Amino acid sequence: MIGHSSAGKTTYVSLMYDTMRVGMEGFSLRAAEAYDHRVLKKAARAIRKGRYPDPSNQRSSFNLVLQHNGSDVFPFTWRDYRGGALSERSVDSEQAKELYEDLRESDAIVVFADAQRLATRRGAALENATLVTHVMRALADRDGAVLPVLVVFTKWDLVAHLGEEAQERIAAPFRQLIEAIDRSESAIGLAVPVACGPEPVNVAVPVLACLWVGLLSRINTLTALVQEHAESADRLAAQDTVVDRFTSWWKGESSYAQLAEERRRSALAELSRLEPLVEPAERLQELLDQVLDAAG
Repeated sequence: MIGHSSAGKTTYVSLMYDTMRVGMEGFSLRAAEAYDHRVLKKAARAIRKGRYPDPSNQRSSFNLVLQHNGSDVFPFTWRDYRGGALSERSVDSEQAKELYEDLRESDAIVVFADAQRLATRRGAALENATLVTHVMRALADRDGAVLPVLVVFTKWDLVAHLGEEAQERIAAPFRQLIEAIDRSESAIGLAVPVACGPEPVNVAVPVLACLWVGLLSRINTLTALVQEHAESADRLAAQDTVVDRFTSWWKGESSYAQLAEERRRSALAELSRLEPLVEPAERLQELLDQVLDAAG
């Protein structure tokens, strides 16, 4: 999660957690650490009363767990990057290098932009253009894993009434990034307007989209492992002979039959990790579709 200090990231993560802590259609979030739960819940309670947290320049991480019907499904880390690198033009500073590594290694990138600032201040476009440059540089160096890239326009309730010209001005700094995502074979993009205040709007969409892609990626990885172990077991079993069993016993080595059985057990172990994820992934897709339809 990256964006300048005015973009409302701290406010967002607090409200997002508080919203998903209560849950939607059987899905909920819990914090792995009791301290994070207290901090996020307290901040959300203040925000709902119109009191917003002060801007911060510290990078922070929250270890969270997606739950389905009360059972843990998918642990993940939501990292809030608020370093000075976001306003630096150089890509060689220590903070810029740290940001680059964060972006390159992340499973999802959520870019936060202050819609009100973009609509009313000329310099805001340049600020976000620098941020986009960092994201695009990281995108160019990633492997083929599917990567969701979301652009979240905060404070949308303050600009929704403005005309088409203002909304074009808000989106302009991100055109290049959107085009890069369209050209990418692995990145998928989504623009989300949100309002984070006493009456939050769309705060669940970014996290649900990231978790849906992450869950599908995990399912694909486990499916490939199950298939790999099963195929390996078949190949080893095909080489099983009485002679091999005797020779292996004599040498104190595992026979092809024993190796095949080990691969079968490995396949079953991966399958046991895979099966509990399938139904939640299907339900999460349905929930995300409902939320996106409601968001328009």
